[in-house]
Amino acid sequence: MSKIEIKTTQNILLFFEPASLGERIGAYLIDALIIIGYGFFINNIISEILLLSSIPLDRWSGNAIFIILFFPAILYPLITESLMQGQTVGKRILKIRVLKIDGYQASFINFFIRWVFGFVELALFGGSIALISVIASKHSQRLGDFAAGTAVITERNKLNISHTILEELTYAYQPLFTQAEVLLFSDNDVQTIKNYLTNALKSKNEEILTRLANKITEISKRKNTTLTKQADFVEQFLKDYNYYTMG
Repeated sequence: MSKIEIKTTQNILLFFEPASLGERIGAYLIDALIIIGYGFFINNIISEILLLSSIPLDRWSGNAIFIILFFPAILYPLITESLMQGQTVGKRILKIRVLKIDGYQASFINFFIRWVFGFVELALFGGSIALISVIASKHSQRLGDFAAGTAVITERNKLNISHTILEELTYAYQPLFTQAEVLLFSDNDVQTIKNYLTNALKSKNEEILTRLANKITEISKRKNTTLTKQADFVEQFLKDYNYYTMG
């Protein structure tokens, strides 16, 4: 299992750790318990209604009602991954997420493809195909991931403010960049810049810091004329982005 290398729109390389087999199985089991629990719930509701109702229903009618009410559970992976940005309840608990291999956030069509392939991999073959594919593939991808151009990554050790686009600002903070300049960047761009800045500072890689500063200048047209260090210029940009967008 090797790290996933992504080249962002800012030509910055970012690395993500694929979720382990244990994490993916754990998330799947949690989600399966939720679906099974929902199935038991609606089955009990239908039974209670039939006991209290004066309208007789044959077995086929009861099964039809169950299937209709159970249909949201069939859509559960598709709905949750679409609404929770690549996570189901199980994935969120295990801190893993679906991400596109090219670095962009997965879209509904990507989640839909994974969901369709999931029936083949998990339902028809009992998960054996998915298991073999995750073990054998370079980035721990099942067939649905290959078809959708996605992978499942781990987000462990990314829980504090230093790993988000958020920056701590004082009440009297004064920005260097203008609002128009920082809004040329998206949240994903800024997150990428901050992640790479953190890695560059840890490794003391001045070349990467210079590339980051140059890219910010290239896009925003704001030159570094006041700060002596490239890292300070990049950090100033991150703080200014927060100043304008998080207020």
